[in-house]
Amino acid sequence: MTPTRSPGMSHVKWGFWLWFWTTLKFGLMWPMRVRIKGLDEVPKTGGAMLLPNHTTFFDVLICFWGLHRPSHGIGSEQVFRLPGVGWFLEMVGGIPYTKGAKDGDAVRRLVECYEGGNIIGMFPEGLRSWTGAPLPIRRGTGRLVKSLGCPLLFCRVDTGFLQHPRWATWPRLVPWTMEYELQQVDPDATADEINEQIARGIAVDPELVELPEGSWGFRLADGLPDFLWACPECFAMESLTVQSGGNHVACSHCARRWRVDLRSQLVGETQDATTMGVALARDALDAHFSLSTHISCHEMEVTAVRRGQLKREPVVTGAARMTDTGLEIHKGDEVLWFLPYEDMVAVLLQFRNALQIRVDGANYQLVPHGESTLRWHHFLAMHCKGLVG
Repeated sequence: MTPTRSPGMSHVKWGFWLWFWTTLKFGLMWPMRVRIKGLDEVPKTGGAMLLPNHTTFFDVLICFWGLHRPSHGIGSEQVFRLPGVGWFLEMVGGIPYTKGAKDGDAVRRLVECYEGGNIIGMFPEGLRSWTGAPLPIRRGTGRLVKSLGCPLLFCRVDTGFLQHPRWATWPRLVPWTMEYELQQVDPDATADEINEQIARGIAVDPELVELPEGSWGFRLADGLPDFLWACPECFAMESLTVQSGGNHVACSHCARRWRVDLRSQLVGETQDATTMGVALARDALDAHFSLSTHISCHEMEVTAVRRGQLKREPVVTGAARMTDTGLEIHKGDEVLWFLPYEDMVAVLLQFRNALQIRVDGANYQLVPHGESTLRWHHFLAMHCKGLVG
């Protein structure tokens, strides 16, 4: 299938896109053993909305690359802030989008691209799945599809969560398989019904996905203690450590030990260690800890970006603890800074698991030194009445 140029695309952007597409083909797609089904479903001309499930960072590259034509998609503005990255993403069709806020400018740009005859794309779940399991579809997706009346181009990535689990430090050498499918939308369907159609179209059951032949990996447990911030059996917090060449985790409190395999299974290696999947282990943490659990740490650094600014500025550094009403930074008995839960508009995990809290007029970033940002995200998110991502 030969790449095709988009309507109105400049010669400079077309040449840059061709160079990037070819570089990915030989530099990434071939080593990753990308296998694509349903290429004949991709429209050669005209607009459509690309909707992939989202399990790894590579989705951003591979799902759009497989179209064999330029397209436009929205992504977190946090990534666009990285030096040189914003310019690069704009050149290949990226549109920055502010998570946790209504970004009308980004949506308008996306609509203009579709009306110009281009494929536009977004990840309708809004977040990367930690375990490959489907996530709820963002409510605004169905409304946008209905307003545009556009066909839906699904991209189901089957093995992305096996190739690089979101929590894992290192990717595995697992062949990448995905499939495109084009579907029309009933003009009389409601936004909620469209969201249900999208959910069915991108759904992948991680328990039914087979591990492809030729799969291999190393240091399979690296990164897991950040995701499993407590032991899934004794529930001691910050107690799991990686051992034995990076393929095992053990609890320093109860001494249970597990081997991590390519399917993200925790295989018990001590007599009382239960074999379970990483997803089930995380579910156990979610079920055990309640809203009344208040955590603390010895040092947390808080920085902020104010509305209309780009540079992050220091706010406070000190010991941190959650109270019944908010997050408190203190030094001894002196309260240095306090953020009420009721002021939290969104609690988000951004690029590289940066923990951010949006309030009216500011965006705070929290760095709990020596501790899992995912643990703090979990407990703060339980108190947030706004967006959690």
